[in-house]
Amino acid sequence: MTPRSLTRIALIAGIALLLIAAPIAGLLAWEPVEEGNVKVVKKWGATTGTVFEPGAHLVNPVAQSTVSLSVRPQSYTMSSSTSEGDKRGDDAITVLTQDGLRTDIDVTVRYRVDQSKAVNFYRNYRTLDTAEERLIRPSIRSVLRTEAGRLPVTVIYTGEGQTQLKAAAEKELSNEFSEAGIILEAVQVRNVELPSEYAQAVEQKEITEQRRQQKQDELAVEELEAERKRIEAQGQADANRILAESLSDEVLAQKYIEKLDETDTVYIPVGDGGYPQFVRSLDSDSSSDSSTDSDTNSTSN
Repeated sequence: MTPRSLTRIALIAGIALLLIAAPIAGLLAWEPVEEGNVKVVKKWGATTGTVFEPGAHLVNPVAQSTVSLSVRPQSYTMSSSTSEGDKRGDDAITVLTQDGLRTDIDVTVRYRVDQSKAVNFYRNYRTLDTAEERLIRPSIRSVLRTEAGRLPVTVIYTGEGQTQLKAAAEKELSNEFSEAGIILEAVQVRNVELPSEYAQAVEQKEITEQRRQQKQDELAVEELEAERKRIEAQGQADANRILAESLSDEVLAQKYIEKLDETDTVYIPVGDGGYPQFVRSLDSDSSSDSSTDSDTNSTSN
């Protein structure tokens, strides 16, 4: 072969190699980022401070590389239930209350990586699992134990007490998380497990209170019933008094005569002289009235 031929072959081989390598290099330089993620750009292994947001990007495949981080909301749970926590077994936070009683608290921390601070997060923790183990877990345990120590057990298991724990944790952790490149979305105090002996005491107290309330209700009903009967009796007594004052012999006789028309069987009380008693009473009244009139006339004459 002549030198000219060799040059031509080398040129053809170079072009062929370029045609083959160009697509491969293009694929290596193509860096897509999916929605809900960002990619931290590194050059020769060190972070550059550049973050790729969702979309298509190009990198130098020789010098540059990227690390993907999720910026979607995350949750980390510590629970006494083995099926809920991020750790196996009983992972609830054990705290000591103000009155010296131990109680377990189930808690969930909701957070996400701050997209604008993704480089800072990567430099400190690299992955979400590392951040949970080194930052989130110890921080929430420390805050809840401190705050629970300020509350008596009678408060900590109530809705008000749990709200107080939640507010204190969110306030204390927000700044700490922010410096690490994490946005704290919420702290959820999901359950407070009371000591068994205290739970029994609370239950017994509730039963006693329910019984006491029931007795009070029964007593109130009895008092109302007694008052009703008293008023009813007083009303009956007043009615009898008014009736007694209004009944004369003439009225009774008239009522008796009216009743004779309403029945087929008549019972007539008879006095000593064989006269019906009411007739005798009327005769007596009439005689008394006549005698009185005679005496009046005699006096007048």
